[in-house]
Amino acid sequence: MGSIRIPNFPAFCNPHFDLRHNPHCRAVTLASEKWALSTPLFLDAEEEARLPGARLGLLAALCFPTCDASQLLAITKFLVVILHWMDRPRSLYADEEIFDPIWAKYFRPTTRRDWQKRFQRHLAAFRLARALVAQDAAQGIVPDLESYIDNRRDACGVKMLFDLIVYAGGLSIPQHVYEHPVLRRLRQDAADIIAWSTDVAAYARQPHSGNMIAVLMTERRYTAQAAAHFAGNLVKDTMTNFVTNKTSLPDFGPERDEDVRIYVQGLRDCIVGTLHWLYETDRYFGETADDVRSSGWVFLS
Repeated sequence: MGSIRIPNFPAFCNPHFDLRHNPHCRAVTLASEKWALSTPLFLDAEEEARLPGARLGLLAALCFPTCDASQLLAITKFLVVILHWMDRPRSLYADEEIFDPIWAKYFRPTTRRDWQKRFQRHLAAFRLARALVAQDAAQGIVPDLESYIDNRRDACGVKMLFDLIVYAGGLSIPQHVYEHPVLRRLRQDAADIIAWSTDVAAYARQPHSGNMIAVLMTERRYTAQAAAHFAGNLVKDTMTNFVTNKTSLPDFGPERDEDVRIYVQGLRDCIVGTLHWLYETDRYFGETADDVRSSGWVFLS
């Protein structure tokens, strides 16, 4: 068993990002777990045992601190489905009936048609990216860094998470505003920060799985420690880029500026919420999370 030292990712958020928390967290967590465990033929026994420790209700509450309880429940249910699809690649298309009621009850009735098309595109891209990840793993293929980063932006599912900012805020972000170069850069920065920091955390749990650490070790012949250091610096630099890019946002007019401001704040909430959740969930560090947060040392499985 080896060990590596990883960055304190929440510390990267200071002083630019404030951690906020949705007051409906506990009630929604209990309701979402009850829903998942009572839905037949959904989670297997291993997933059911891991569900409480995953703390997906907390992740939703940290990323969406201002939405109401019904919205938070819908988001948490969706996170449960996403995690299931990630852990069970064969379910990516087989368990469509689990997601359909969430879409029909919560997302579709309160969103615009352009948002629905955008979300469905991101969902399709997620499924294709996860299928490629599974295929590479089955064939023992380690992609090059550039290809990995490009696919990871879809495979980590954060594009849909960012779509839910619009849903939760009742925002109107027309396509021409959504595709503005500065907003695109902010989304990409946020996606990379979340994906790469999660990769570093995930390496502790599955050091032999394909993620950025493994890619760097293969392509650049880094040690695990050097790869973790490199990835940590990428996260820190991208955090700086996000803060800088935010200052370049143009005026979109009085009808759009407030919604854009709330949307960018939502990106910030997703970043800081996820980076703190990495140390709260059992998914990565388990009972050693407090020690990892304070010292940075991770013992590899």
